[in-house]
Amino acid sequence: MKLIHCADIHLDSPMETNLSADKARERKLEIRSTFANMVRVAAEEGVEAILIAGDLFDGARVTKSTENYVLDLIASHPMIDFYYLSGNHDKGSALTASAQLPANLYTFGKVWSTYRRGNVAITGASVPDADTLSLNPEDVNILLLHGQERRSAGVIGEDIIHLGRFKKKGIDYAALGHIHEYRTISLDARGMACYCGCLEGRGFDECGIKGYVLLNIEGKSVSHKFIPFAARTLHTVECDITDFSSALDLEEKLLTSVAGIAQKDMVKVVLVGTVPAEATLDLTHLRSILSQKFYFAKVKDETRLSINAEDYAHDISLKGEFVRRVMASTLSESEKERVIACGFRALSGEELGL
Repeated sequence: MKLIHCADIHLDSPMETNLSADKARERKLEIRSTFANMVRVAAEEGVEAILIAGDLFDGARVTKSTENYVLDLIASHPMIDFYYLSGNHDKGSALTASAQLPANLYTFGKVWSTYRRGNVAITGASVPDADTLSLNPEDVNILLLHGQERRSAGVIGEDIIHLGRFKKKGIDYAALGHIHEYRTISLDARGMACYCGCLEGRGFDECGIKGYVLLNIEGKSVSHKFIPFAARTLHTVECDITDFSSALDLEEKLLTSVAGIAQKDMVKVVLVGTVPAEATLDLTHLRSILSQKFYFAKVKDETRLSINAEDYAHDISLKGEFVRRVMASTLSESEKERVIACGFRALSGEELGL
């Protein structure tokens, strides 16, 4: 028996933090299409069920068109059963509130519910209470949970999962949602827990390969495999430009740092290293170079200027006065350095990569 474990799709996410309005709309549709493509692949490969471990939607303001699209997608694949556990972003979702759900869509409430597929028991609850969980050890037990895993039992709150309390419960595989990267956790001698991550990265805090987990159940044995599936991957790379010799040299360092990244992807380059005080960094130009190569690109300046404050102690100029005032302030040494660097670049008319 093949099953898919996915989570954190975040349909209708605004996507406007980095992108223009047009590209934000495009990415919203791409994320929806990635989910639909996963369902179609599941049908082609004989997957019997899809486990959605929370945050299918991004919030309460989900458009009716997106809700209808998902309901139609599920209904049009009757050979696949969908098990949907709502997450912290799914409040008010029509998939839990509607009385006219597709026959192949199964949802979970606040208390434990179990659905059976032969010897496989699929159990979940949006407010999981380990003390009230009772599983048949003779079954293959799949658990759906959504939340942040915590080791300490003293940490409480919404969307907190104390996995330690689920040990020795007869769990074979805990399908987790909430963390947006693939991660496996040993549960006990019998079972494991797994965050499948999100299907698509939405911002540069979600870099790296994204996808879903394919489960294969044979008898009482459960195996899993992470399947990369995102339409685009987000990358954050550092580019050390210490002592670059010219604008052309700077461009070459920039392009070298992103070599090997697919043109369809999204890239954030962070400039690091130490550069001379008189160095000119045209961030707009550098971003333009990358924008010709990738779907989206941004450049952030985190370099340090090679500045000796003593050189400006008696300098009768705007720069000299500026340096003396900053050095006399109560800022920390690192803050003084950063302020001076920003000030020098502002005085030179450069764009500041803040």
